[in-house]
Amino acid sequence: MTLYGLRGITHGGAKVLTVMSPSGARAVCERIDFGDDLIATGGDGRLTYYSEQRSGALNHIIEEYGIIVLSKADWDQKKAELGERIWS
Repeated sequence: MTLYGLRGITHGGAKVLTVMSPSGARAVCERIDFGDDLIATGGDGRLTYYSEQRSGALNHIIEEYGIIVLSKADWDQKKAELGERIWS
């Protein structure tokens, strides 16, 4: 499964990674085992994002699951290319 990620920071300074896939949002949730070091937030019709609770946890899932981290411009382009299927 191909996974794309976009790094960010919350208002409180926590590191986050939003993840999307051509296989859909539900498939992302089922694929990534985030353990105790991350908090996953998502649901039907929403992309999943992971908040880092321990330093290095985002880097770990990026490496473990082969997540392709994109720049904001590339993320927006890929999101437009994938269209509606990322939400299911």
